[in-house]
Amino acid sequence: MKSFHLLGCMVCLLAGLSSQAQVLVPGDVMLDYYRVIEMKNSSVNKRINIYPSIINQYQKDSLSWNPWGDHFAPVPDDGNYFRVLDGLFANTYITNYPRSYNDGAVWKGKGLTSELHGGITGRIGKFRYTFAPVAYFSQNGEFDLAPQSGNNNPYNYQFRNQRIDYVQRFGDDPFVQFNLGQSELRFVHRKFTLGISTENMVWGPAQNTPILMGNNSAGIPHVDIGTDQPVNTFLGPAEVKFYWGLLSESDYFDDDSSNDNRYWSGVSLGLRSKHVKGLSLGVHRAFYKRADEFTFSDIFISIYRFQNPDPDAAGNDEYDQMGAATIKWEFDEVGFETYIEFAKNDFGGGIFGGEPDHALGYTIGFSKLVDLKNDALLKFTYEHASVGLSKTMFVRVNNSWYTHGIVKQGYTQNGQIIAGGIGPGSNTDYLEIKHYSRAGMIGLNLQRIRFDDDYFFGNISDKFQHDFEWTPGIEYLRIVNKSRLKFDMKYSLRQNMYFIRENKQNNFYFGLSYARIFH
Repeated sequence: MKSFHLLGCMVCLLAGLSSQAQVLVPGDVMLDYYRVIEMKNSSVNKRINIYPSIINQYQKDSLSWNPWGDHFAPVPDDGNYFRVLDGLFANTYITNYPRSYNDGAVWKGKGLTSELHGGITGRIGKFRYTFAPVAYFSQNGEFDLAPQSGNNNPYNYQFRNQRIDYVQRFGDDPFVQFNLGQSELRFVHRKFTLGISTENMVWGPAQNTPILMGNNSAGIPHVDIGTDQPVNTFLGPAEVKFYWGLLSESDYFDDDSSNDNRYWSGVSLGLRSKHVKGLSLGVHRAFYKRADEFTFSDIFISIYRFQNPDPDAAGNDEYDQMGAATIKWEFDEVGFETYIEFAKNDFGGGIFGGEPDHALGYTIGFSKLVDLKNDALLKFTYEHASVGLSKTMFVRVNNSWYTHGIVKQGYTQNGQIIAGGIGPGSNTDYLEIKHYSRAGMIGLNLQRIRFDDDYFFGNISDKFQHDFEWTPGIEYLRIVNKSRLKFDMKYSLRQNMYFIRENKQNNFYFGLSYARIFH
């Protein structure tokens, strides 16, 4: 628990030095509020397809709609500054089995999870810095694990012929973890940047289940180079970033220390059309391989590798590769946006020809705002995502999403899937309604998940043994002066858990958090 005391003292000490700033914490309500900010303030310099944690592309005073005032305070990028970040203390209690999605480095097991966020950010000349770590405690209570398969670690995921470092439970005991979270050191010259960072990266417009990059795991320690803000081109504002990072294995995969790290590289490009109002396009690619097999040419892999150099090798080479195209269309006049992420897995072929669905994963969704009196509004959101294998698998071998036959740990960071937290072979629907006002927010949500259809159809195929879950929830946020108090509650009904017929589980999730801005 020493990490809590140290971080708490640091936040309190810095509270009197300067004013507040804005860094988006995975799982916090401010992430969705920021989406509403961008939908309501059509004239600001919006993100296109790279969604940062650190907001600095416009001034707070330029926002015509911002009922939460100083609680949303983007960092002004107009000279030297020093800011103290919002302090956030969050607690979650889960009654039966872990449920942790889009929480960044934090993993919410059975029992109590407590997390503390805070830090500082600033700029000196052409250098920006942010120190925004998270320390958390997990009670990590005992629950029934899935039946062990072969020599797989009992705490690891059991339903894979191709193994994956996807942890069910992080050991037997309570634990405390410290992570650098949304931290970075960045050189900025005009609209271009070179940085070292551990922040989470979200690619594309998906709100609940992005396919390639999201907030589901700890951020990847990485170096990046590209645009700091969109730059004007003859087609419209554009952004691009290249990334090089390192993925880490959990303690619950294997005992081979030679494969504990994986080299990761990616590129993300986005364009907001100058000729079609409200239309944004994106292209994203991610590669990973064993770090001990790294060669100099791997630095440029995302630029030149577009097909499997050995297509006869059961669909695999030393790399796992994923790509995605994203489309978002905004209609500011009526407060509506719709989007899709169309992704392909492990050199799964093109989108033209007879099998465009081969190795496909996708997310599709929309949001609608309804204006009310006194800056209040309703936000309706629906999203559907699927990362299950198509029928083409019967004639063309392909891995399940986030797994790989050569890089056994899969697309994971410290035992959690980097994006698409529903897991390999799964699909989900998510519906939410939120009411925003000057006083805060109240929301209702409903999620359905059917887990790992790839395993089900390959090994079970009994319609009465689908492992699926329904989760309704409610959340309430109240703003009082400089403080935000949030309560949320969910109830999950899971049927046939672990594909065991009539294994019915009831799970309650209670969350209580307190955030404060510092002046």
